[in-house]
Amino acid sequence: MLSIILNSIRSYFRSGPNLFFTIFFPSVCVFFLGTFLEKVEASDGAVGELSVVYSVENGDMFSASAFENFIHGLESDGTLTTEKVSEMEAQNFDSDVCSASVVLDGSDIVIYKGKDRIKNRTVKAIFDSYSKTASAYMSAAAVDPMALTGIKLSGESFIQSKDLGTNRSMMDYYAVTMAVMIIFMGSCISGASAYTEEYDFFTIDRLNISTVSKSKIYFGKIIGNMPMIIIQIASVILSSTLLFGAKYCNAPGLNLLLIAMFISVSLAALSVGVLINLLWPKIPAPSVITPLMWVMMFLSGTFQKDIHINGFSEKLPIYAVQSAAFDLTVFSRTEKTVSVIIVSLITFAVIVAAGAVKVSVRSKNI
Repeated sequence: MLSIILNSIRSYFRSGPNLFFTIFFPSVCVFFLGTFLEKVEASDGAVGELSVVYSVENGDMFSASAFENFIHGLESDGTLTTEKVSEMEAQNFDSDVCSASVVLDGSDIVIYKGKDRIKNRTVKAIFDSYSKTASAYMSAAAVDPMALTGIKLSGESFIQSKDLGTNRSMMDYYAVTMAVMIIFMGSCISGASAYTEEYDFFTIDRLNISTVSKSKIYFGKIIGNMPMIIIQIASVILSSTLLFGAKYCNAPGLNLLLIAMFISVSLAALSVGVLINLLWPKIPAPSVITPLMWVMMFLSGTFQKDIHINGFSEKLPIYAVQSAAFDLTVFSRTEKTVSVIIVSLITFAVIVAAGAVKVSVRSKNI
């Protein structure tokens, strides 16, 4: 088993394409994407002035009254400037002049977006918040109409400005996404190639007739690829921070948690790749996995953060890992990261057990 582990490690270091793809390629991507896209993108941006046109023509009486009071409150606070127009004018508003248009349809709010992405998100956040608050009041009124008479709104502000400790740059963004890219691409493809070299050099027959059990060969392939996991994660993180000045977490403990998540996800991806190669050893799995991974990364915002399909992107594993990483690096929130670690380790254990059962059954049949 030790010889199989050492052979897997030597094969990794002998392969120029493997070294380039797992060590140099992601670091180069961090540099070029973080440098050139900083001029056309912004990881954080000021909202600026908001101007909104709105219509309440088709709103019910109570919803229209509450909505207009809300709009006037925002305007008096200087949050935005508003103009009341007809529904037709609201639907055909001039996006060069106004940030967005808001139409009240019954008790529902319809938002027509403008040209500025940041302002669109801000307007949506404002009116989504209003909708949730209004729904809560309507639910309370449906149960007990007199309950609303006891509600008093305080003029005290409960919002406090908080500095996250660093200005996030596009270099910081791609330092995270390129790390996620390589842990999925590198680990899964390396796992899917675990037995390929044995078939290419016809050494699989020697292994099959040797005294080494199929289970030891299987576990040797997995363990032999683990050093590659550490190397590829370290190469991205060290090059991003030391060479390009990217930032991950503000606290050492959080950085360790981030690395633990990257390692656990890599193990899960590696085990999936090895199992695929075990089940279909003669099919060129990397040629199938690679385009699938690129599509998943594209739809997860790995290369361009605004690419997102509601209801679909959130279900992709790459999106989930990136979301957890940004929650940790930007907001120091650990919940998603811990969840990803637990799910990844469970996946790793289940897939490895499934592979062990598979090789055990195969060896008995032989």
